[in-house]
Amino acid sequence: MGGAVKITVTLEPDIQDFVRNEVERGSFASTSEYIETVLRQRQERERARQQLDAELQKGLDDVRAGRVVPIDEAFAEVRRRLGITKSGR
Repeated sequence: MGGAVKITVTLEPDIQDFVRNEVERGSFASTSEYIETVLRQRQERERARQQLDAELQKGLDDVRAGRVVPIDEAFAEVRRRLGITKSGR
């Protein structure tokens, strides 16, 4: 990652109070740390969503191409891999 860049953010008073309270509680060292943490979490969620979308698209592509397995066969394979018998043991 590169160096930090200063950005000015204008917050509604209630949001500003919330962020300051979080810092005062000791959850974060500064308002900057709080905002950066929240943004990083949002970025990580977005990346995870994009990965999920890509995997779902792969699945849809497989279905469209006819690369499917009947569900009873799919579950039998999962049970076999996990060592689960039909009775659950």
